[in-house]
Amino acid sequence: MSKRINPNRVKINRNYTVMDVSEALGVHPKTVRNWIHAGLQVIDDRRPLLIQGADLKLYLKQKRKTYLHKCELNEMYCFKCKQPQKPIIESLEFIAEPGGMVQMTGRCAECQQRVNKFASWRDVNQVWTELGGKLPIAEKHLILRGQRPLNYPLAEGFNDEKK
Repeated sequence: MSKRINPNRVKINRNYTVMDVSEALGVHPKTVRNWIHAGLQVIDDRRPLLIQGADLKLYLKQKRKTYLHKCELNEMYCFKCKQPQKPIIESLEFIAEPGGMVQMTGRCAECQQRVNKFASWRDVNQVWTELGGKLPIAEKHLILRGQRPLNYPLAEGFNDEKK
């Protein structure tokens, strides 16, 4: 599995040698030479090979775009099918993550493999309805009287009835 290379570690106003690029990005120098053979622009053909920071950053961003797969809001990328697929609605789960994100997990409708996707909390209702799920009707008001909830820190329960 390849690691992600952060293009933001490259300064656009600086010129890099092959060794400088490998140290800045944490890759092997042979990897940088392979990038040059694959199309990374160098300033001239003389040694040491100099790479402009702007060209390197642009190359890394374009290289990353080739690996990204565009999925619709209600689709997840299946690594076995090698294409975006809709999940089975019965297997779909939403797990809350920090920062307003949600992890969607489920099973691929074609091959039953597990698929994952991160999305925004704002999109959960839309995803659920596009997949054909029915939204539960929420109770208007929930009052707990005389019983102590599990996460309630005090000894007695709620009792807000007037006597």
